[in-house]
Amino acid sequence: MNSEILVQIHPDEAIELLLAQDIDYEMETISLDDALGRVAAENIYSKVNVPPFDRSPYDGYAFRGEDTIGASKDKWVELEVIEEIPAGTWPKYEISSGTAAKILTGGPVPEGANVCIKYEETELIDNRIKIFREIQPNTDIVYMGEDRKKDEVIIEKGDVLNTGEIGELASQGISKVVVYRKPVVGIFNMGSELTPPEERLKKGKIYNSNYNALRAFLENIGMEVIDFGIIKDDEELVEQKTIESLSLVDILITTGGASVGDYEYALSSIKNIGAKVLFWKTAMKPGGSIVVSNIEDKIVFGLSGNPAAALLSLYRVGLPFLYKACGRRELKPETVNVFLKEDLDKNSPAVRLLRGKLEIDNGKVYFAENKEQGNGVVSSFVKCDAFAEIPMGSKAVSAGTLVKAYRVGSLFGSVGE
Repeated sequence: MNSEILVQIHPDEAIELLLAQDIDYEMETISLDDALGRVAAENIYSKVNVPPFDRSPYDGYAFRGEDTIGASKDKWVELEVIEEIPAGTWPKYEISSGTAAKILTGGPVPEGANVCIKYEETELIDNRIKIFREIQPNTDIVYMGEDRKKDEVIIEKGDVLNTGEIGELASQGISKVVVYRKPVVGIFNMGSELTPPEERLKKGKIYNSNYNALRAFLENIGMEVIDFGIIKDDEELVEQKTIESLSLVDILITTGGASVGDYEYALSSIKNIGAKVLFWKTAMKPGGSIVVSNIEDKIVFGLSGNPAAALLSLYRVGLPFLYKACGRRELKPETVNVFLKEDLDKNSPAVRLLRGKLEIDNGKVYFAENKEQGNGVVSSFVKCDAFAEIPMGSKAVSAGTLVKAYRVGSLFGSVGE
């Protein structure tokens, strides 16, 4: 083994090695209609004040607060209603002492008025309203720029454009945005035993779940995926497919052959074509079998052929780099401290990731481990919304222990979580 290759490193060290790799970003301008989930490639500034004028927060009347001094239920004030101001129109008259304007929600407050009051707090007789309480000036008005002032940074470079961001951009009259081009990720799966889901399963074969699971994960974080198919356990074929694939993608992911054995070619094949191996294997379980390399400034992830191990290692080790490749500003996955719901009767010589669900009981957040935790158990990800992490070197851990968990519902949980 080449002594320069880092072996069995901590997952956090692996992340730092990956984040140190350079990325050549490309940008494109797209319609706001197509911007959901994309990453802003520049700061975006507000073009207008929101709201663009002082407006009423509800249906009622606008007038001068000074006119209500001394008003009460027994000594009300009467004001003449001089116009009606629906939303989308502009006031015709200025409010002076003794006058008011009927105003609907969102309607612009006329000049001279400095308060609004709800219909139900008044009494209308002909064209005059009665006010039964004293109201201080500058009350119940939504002022110009209260939500957003012109020329503020509303979206920062590297922000993901989700529902709130898209709504705000629309409120600014922004119809096009500059975003980072989606990274293109290629996937091929090694294993003579693998069969695509659409084909009939023959004796000695298994269905290939790695491609579809990894594709769903990658598309969920904003990447485009190319399927390079299934490759038989043949070193020359693996090398040839790797070279061909790298010419078409920004990042390459392979599964299978990342461990030690007669048909494990992930490491040897990548070395044979001249790649620089960043590290081989990490001290985590599952998912420790991973080889990551750089060839011509493109990263190749060689993941385990076991589906659960492949997904876990790509999440725990690869996600910050994948976020960086997308142009995101925030690279750390979301974590939360939780209590273990059940005992873990195992030692953890390496970092251990458990798949499960978050539960709230009496104001505390617990992690409930899914029953099956094997390297190849894909079902453990169904409705999984968290990975609990047990630190390296831990002995058996009792229920109620506080541990770190990664919130992964948006990537692995049910749609809408």
